[in-house]
Amino acid sequence: MPELSEPDERAIRQYVEGQSPKDNPVELVQHVGSRRVMGRNHELYDVHCKKTRWWVITEPTNLYQQSDFPEVEQAFIFHLGLGVFMAERSRSELEDPETEQHITRSWRRFKQAVDAMNGAEESEDFQAVGIKCRDALIALAKDHATAAWVGPLESPPKAADFKGWGNIFVERLTESGRLRRYVKELVDKTWDLTVWLQHEANATPMDADIVLEATGLLLGLFAKLIRRREHGDPDRCPRCESYRVRHDLDPDRSEDGFWVGSVCASCGWSEQSFTTWQEHFDSMDIDRVKEYLDRPGIVSDRLHSAAEGD
Repeated sequence: MPELSEPDERAIRQYVEGQSPKDNPVELVQHVGSRRVMGRNHELYDVHCKKTRWWVITEPTNLYQQSDFPEVEQAFIFHLGLGVFMAERSRSELEDPETEQHITRSWRRFKQAVDAMNGAEESEDFQAVGIKCRDALIALAKDHATAAWVGPLESPPKAADFKGWGNIFVERLTESGRLRRYVKELVDKTWDLTVWLQHEANATPMDADIVLEATGLLLGLFAKLIRRREHGDPDRCPRCESYRVRHDLDPDRSEDGFWVGSVCASCGWSEQSFTTWQEHFDSMDIDRVKEYLDRPGIVSDRLHSAAEGD
């Protein structure tokens, strides 16, 4: 059976208990396998509660009652199908919701393009999708033209010159030559597609769908690049250089504070530090806390409600 790290065990335990009645606590968490499908890793867990037993599968995390799915493979196949269905329904949602804050206005305009596509029937409707995608790209340029990471420019492009701004953004946000060339090509080709669709009198549903996909891909890519610029690359283990470093926070009421730990799931390296609640709140940026609390919440729905007394 695959080894289960303490932070991963705690995260799954807290997730299941957060979805269950208080009288149905988790008693055992077992990691029963991993599956990699289309480049995404899914972790599989067997979770025993006092009254129920669940399969928990990640990316996205969901739980399935074992009375409905006796075998984990059954639950996993259902999980993949559910993920495809939800992906189609959530076409206007980014894979990582944390990145949306970097492209808020442009992503709102992209959602309007998705809504327009959902109600489109005639060629002029599909052309309108191209207009809205173009507007989303222009909004991205306007929103970040004065960003600190852009820096001073001797001859800044015009406000509506997405290609000009997009290529400047790529220069500032990438270091690798191959990645830089790739994103610049996307900037040029995606803009050309939106303009083409806008003027294509015989636009079809497929044409509009391709332009939507291209625009969403480029906006999401910029969101990731901007987030990396502001937050840096993921942590690596100082011992083995693995990226499988898990961070964990464990409140310690007896000490009036909490422990922050880092554990490498690859080699087992770990370290901990203790912070009192007073130190934590003294160092807190109140404006950033307010900004965080004002964001829309993410609701995690259960597939089933565990009936009390089961």
